[in-house]
Amino acid sequence: MSEIVASYATGYLRTTITLDDDGTYLWTRRPGADRGRAIQAPDPLLRAAVASVPPGRVALILPESVEDGVTYRVRRFRSLAGMFLGLTGEVPGLRELAGDTLAETARTLAGLHAVPVPDAALPDVPTGVRRLLGWLRGGQGPRGAAELHRRARAVLGRERLELVESWCAIGGERRVLLHGAPGSGILLPVEDGVLLIGEELAAGPPEFDLGWLVGEFVEFGHVGAPGPLGRDDYDALIHGLLDAYPAPLDRAAVGRVALLRFLTHTHDFSAYVGWHETLDGSLTVLAEVVDAAAGGRLLRETSVR
Repeated sequence: MSEIVASYATGYLRTTITLDDDGTYLWTRRPGADRGRAIQAPDPLLRAAVASVPPGRVALILPESVEDGVTYRVRRFRSLAGMFLGLTGEVPGLRELAGDTLAETARTLAGLHAVPVPDAALPDVPTGVRRLLGWLRGGQGPRGAAELHRRARAVLGRERLELVESWCAIGGERRVLLHGAPGSGILLPVEDGVLLIGEELAAGPPEFDLGWLVGEFVEFGHVGAPGPLGRDDYDALIHGLLDAYPAPLDRAAVGRVALLRFLTHTHDFSAYVGWHETLDGSLTVLAEVVDAAAGGRLLRETSVR
């Protein structure tokens, strides 16, 4: 009989992890109350494209459909995010483990980006950016979304918000198959390394996937995460990840996407968890991060700290 080992939810996403009888873990992800639509597994063409990526130390794991969501079968249940946030107890050598995992993830994403884009319906603007863009333009949403928008106008100012909105038009010379939302919450560390994939596939420049993942560490480093790592650690992880990607990257473009990820998470917390006074501090930091990203300095500045 399956045993629930973890369960957490926001207004956007509900996740339940169960230990199956065979010793594997089932990650089941369903829409939260404010999402309003089912989470779907990718169609056969997209599944085949992802499955064609050469296996590495961080494997891409596709889901199966279940009711209004999807489920993934993996060999672990503790994610890298849980380790960063101190939710899994002390992890000896965490920075080294994370660095190894992220370097392998960069190589796996490069393998995905090398796959020919299949002739299937793929958005050119990934889901997270479309969610952010709707909020930037409309200023509304559940829970604290409207309040965050009001305060963002005051703290960031109209010019910064217009600049961020312009960055939501993801573009570039290359159009590759994108993961669409890689993150440490769906990344399980090596040796049984796994990156869940399939819910938010898109097409666009490779800098998007790297920037979306880097954006978490920019946020952790700038606002402080409750776990054992600090700013210097996250800076090192960012540059280890980017240096491991085996193809040229426009780091200024990566930095702009990292800012989008940081702001999207700020929005998502206010909208799908609720308003918290710490969001005022996030907005103050975001003003500095927008300026650094606009000048192409965000990741270069990080690299010398």
